[in-house]
Amino acid sequence: MNKSGLVAEVAKRADKNKADVARVLDHAMAVIREAVIKGERVSLVGFGTFERRRRNRRVGRNPRKPEVVVPVPARDVPSFAPGQAFRQAVSTRGRRSPAKRGKASSKRRVSKR
Repeated sequence: MNKSGLVAEVAKRADKNKADVARVLDHAMAVIREAVIKGERVSLVGFGTFERRRRNRRVGRNPRKPEVVVPVPARDVPSFAPGQAFRQAVSTRGRRSPAKRGKASSKRRVSKR
């Protein structure tokens, strides 16, 4: 699902027009983005937490030429950690039977010659 799909679904469920929902979503994302840029944590109970994390500087290597060393500077990155309710909802709803996952069935195939 992309942003327009999300807007359409929220508009349908809330019985609002798409333009209003799109504006609210844009403002919500802007507030979250600005808070994370400032270094604040944004916690949505039951959904998850957005925050800024620091990646330390490190040494990178070219896999084709391992002797070539490239310094990778430290930087800040956005991070999202799903909340417990969200994780549980995904783990229980996403289960499929082994046959649907592509595992071999227990029945043996008999070749006809």
